[in-house]
Amino acid sequence: MATTTIPTAAPTSTITPSPPTTTLPKTYPHQIPIAIIGGTGLSALPSPPFTPLAILPPPPTPWGTPSSPITVLSYTPPSPSSTTPITIAFLARHGPQHNLTPSEIPSRANVAALKKLGVRVAIGFSAVGSLREEVKPRDFVVAGGVVDWTKGLRGACSFFGDGVVGHVGMGEPFDRKLSGVMYDALSSPADREKKQVVLQGEGVKVHDKGVVICIEGPQFSTRSESQLYRSFPLDPPINCVNMSAVPECKLFREAEIAYALLCMSTDYDSWRGEGEEGVSVEMVMGHMVANGENAKRAVGAILEALGREMEMETEASKGVVGERLRGTNRGAVMGLGSGGDAKAVEAVERLTWLFGKEWVDGKV
Repeated sequence: MATTTIPTAAPTSTITPSPPTTTLPKTYPHQIPIAIIGGTGLSALPSPPFTPLAILPPPPTPWGTPSSPITVLSYTPPSPSSTTPITIAFLARHGPQHNLTPSEIPSRANVAALKKLGVRVAIGFSAVGSLREEVKPRDFVVAGGVVDWTKGLRGACSFFGDGVVGHVGMGEPFDRKLSGVMYDALSSPADREKKQVVLQGEGVKVHDKGVVICIEGPQFSTRSESQLYRSFPLDPPINCVNMSAVPECKLFREAEIAYALLCMSTDYDSWRGEGEEGVSVEMVMGHMVANGENAKRAVGAILEALGREMEMETEASKGVVGERLRGTNRGAVMGLGSGGDAKAVEAVERLTWLFGKEWVDGKV
């Protein structure tokens, strides 16, 4: 396998992992099948139990540079039945210092950079406001659906365009198999003998098949908006609101990468009665530390479950982490043939960079 080489130009601010970045290489010689996208409350993964292997400076892509350096880490599950280390790529969605608003996140560059590293499975973490009484602050929600309520301020939200048209299905914006593995990992005891749960804290639980409404931000919802979101007659109903699910989920689907989103509730948004305080930064931060600790435990539990899945996978089954999505979108893309104006030629070149020539030529 060819070495993944990343340009050495560094951003203005960097992650400070342990050990120091100066002792870690800036390239990594292997494909990395799993990525973790850190959001508000999860800006890095601790060492131990995660061991940093490399810090890859933000690589250039045809869609710009990603939000942060990409940290390559190794995780060895504590369970005696799963001793094989798992290698992951970690990217901070909002930047190393949380300096990007939701509208400023270079989502296409983030997804493209991870695709180029060989990522086939990505798990996003995101702080959310709860729109339902039963989803308490500090609860976690595995997303099952999304409503796009952004305002078109996020630039291009697709890898297609400029003469190449792609109509990729979004009926299931989050990968069912991956989401199922994630929910099972968090709802089962981390230590089955001691019955120790993954998500700690009194009454903290994980909810399945949540529906997220993604708003533009960076302002929180008005009370009227929050009550409007609750009133939409969906089944299941919208139960949380965030600012980053879109276009991230759409781009991962276009890139043929299985994607799941784990939402971390920090507040009740602004829908409660007139006497109730609306969501504020102080309120969010009050629950952020507890959520962050649970998020780190959640990453370990999910990786252990994915490790078991990988041990059972074969070339024929391709499983949860295998290349089961490769080529699934090719039939939805038009305009990849020869000819076209200069913009179309450049669009084909970008897609060749992302998917490879075989994909563009329809040979997958």
